[in-house]
Parts: sequence; structure tokens; C-alpha cells
Amino acid sequence: MRKVVFQNIDEKTKKLMLCQAEGGVYLFGYYSLQDSSADWDHFSYTMEDAMECCFEEYGVNREDWIIIEDQPKNCQQDFIIPTRIKGREDGNPAFGQLQQFIKGQWADYEIPAKCISFGGHTGDQRLLTTGLVFEYEKALIEDKEKAIKILTAVNFERPLIDQLLDKHNTNQHL
Repeated sequence: MRKVVFQNIDEKTKKLMLCQAEGGVYLFGYYSLQDSSADWDHFSYTMEDAMECCFEEYGVNREDWIIIEDQPKNCQQDFIIPTRIKGREDGNPAFGQLQQFIKGQWADYEIPAKCISFGGHTGDQRLLTTGLVFEYEKALIEDKEKAIKILTAVNFERPLIDQLLDKHNTNQHL
């Protein structure tokens, strides 16, 4: 299980991710909003301990977390979109060279310059930058509350969220 929250935690940290791993839970911290490798991490033995730590240390409430899909085998656990080190799958990793799984195939990927605010970004750019675009598309169909959480996390205002969901519902009924 993995969970992510976009929240100004301190002067640097913009988002957190919890990742259930063998033997415990990793808490990843990021100094930027985009889908990238973590800037720091901590380890807890249980998800309960990790969530309690996030509440006590960073003020993150249980309802703030967005549950996201687990990564496939050989992928970097601290990315949202499936991302791997090129060549790792066949035992020849090319460290520093990444690939992301987009539209059913692996494509070379370079982490863009750090994004520390959504200012000037369109809604689509926010979803793409954060890596939440596929989670959002899936949530539109399966889980409206999760779709609302995602749009809220990328700084959409409630009237626009309602318009987007109404538009989606109208298009589905045509």
C-alpha cells in the first residue's frame, strides 16, 4: 500500500509518501511537487506508526492521505507513475537513466527542474507534474471522493472541482 499527501510540511518539504515495504513502511519526503525520487526518507515498522509520526511531526491527518497504486516489480517505490532504472529488469542497470511506463510502454524519462509551486500551471500540467494524472483518471470512474482529494491536492478550488465532476458525469450519460 502507498499513500501520498501534498502539503507544505516545513520550509522545504512539499509532499510526503508512505510506502509499505517488506519488514516495514518508508516515509519519503520531497522538496518539490513533481513526480521524482525522494529527497529524504525514514523507516517505521508499521503503517500505524508511520501515520502517527506524520500526524505528530508534520500535522498530516489520516483523511489527508491519497491512496495510490503500488509500483510494479523493479520500479522505484518513491515515484507515483511506474518508473524504473533503465536496464534493471534484465540485470544491467544504467543508474541515472530512468524510464516511465506511459500508455502501455516504457519511455525514457528525465526528471524536470524542481517545481515548488503550482503558480502558472494549468490543471492538466498540475496532474502531469505531480504524477497523479492516471490516479485521477481512474478515480473519475471508480471513486469520486478520491478524484476530489486529488484535485484539492493540486490546488483546484471547490467550484472548479464541482464543474469538472459535473462535466464528466454529463459526458458519461451522453
